[in-house]
Amino acid sequence: MFINKILIFALVFLSALHLCSCGEGNVDITQAKYEPKIVIDGYIYPGRKVDDIKITRNFPLNSTIDAAQIVLSSADLTLTELSSDGKSYKLTYDPQKLSFFYNGSDLTIKPGLSYKLDVKATVDGKLLQASSTTTVPLKGFQVEQKYLTSMYYREKDASGVLKNFTLKFKPSSNTDFYAISIVPQQADLTSFIYNNAYFKPDSSDIKDDFDNYKYQSRWIQNVNANAPSIEYKIEWFDIWFYGEYKAIVYAADKNFADFIVTNGSVQEMDGNFHEPKQHVQGDGIGVFGSAIADTVYFSIKK
Repeated sequence: MFINKILIFALVFLSALHLCSCGEGNVDITQAKYEPKIVIDGYIYPGRKVDDIKITRNFPLNSTIDAAQIVLSSADLTLTELSSDGKSYKLTYDPQKLSFFYNGSDLTIKPGLSYKLDVKATVDGKLLQASSTTTVPLKGFQVEQKYLTSMYYREKDASGVLKNFTLKFKPSSNTDFYAISIVPQQADLTSFIYNNAYFKPDSSDIKDDFDNYKYQSRWIQNVNANAPSIEYKIEWFDIWFYGEYKAIVYAADKNFADFIVTNGSVQEMDGNFHEPKQHVQGDGIGVFGSAIADTVYFSIKK
């Protein structure tokens, strides 16, 4: 999924190193000081259960990583609804998903409310505490047409003009950032579009970079939240397979949006590095965000 891929680049910085350089972009680790951190990767959505909140840890650079110690399965997680009743909910670890969830039916995530995640965990013998607060976007966001007309790959109209799929949605009144995940439902080597107009890889390239072809993501920012309708054109360079597709649109809160925008731009033009923008307090890094999600379906005919 879109939201699980955005953390990968940021993990380079989990050791809280002194990042140095001017111009060349080198990372000086000779004076590096490792600090243990709780790594949060979690999102909540109105109308869905709270689940798949991933809690892991960092490691020093150049150390041997024990895979069994990455996930902090014994962490103590509490989710508190701040906006009205202030009730807290303990989260439970799921060994199958390697993540945390709420094992109950009395928690309902609601648009416009704020929720705080508190995490306690022991890393390298040290008790750490981290927290993050997200405010769920207001209701109002929804896609206007869930099922779009099927097309042939790079289909043209009667005048020879290239056609496109266009998403239309009503924005939330307090949200100007929308993420879009474009996912083919029958992605394999037989459905791959080998005559792609932008790049013609061989089969070995496809196997090596399969997920990069399968999972495409984009975002729209600075959206006019007061507009009656927003349009987004799906470009053909995001289409790599024939068959059914779903495009998941996320009306994202500030935590979600800030992390997506900054996690891939951690080096300035002068070569100096910095961390992605995060909203985690205490001994933690990562992202705890919220969004309202809706889905559009379309298909590419052979």
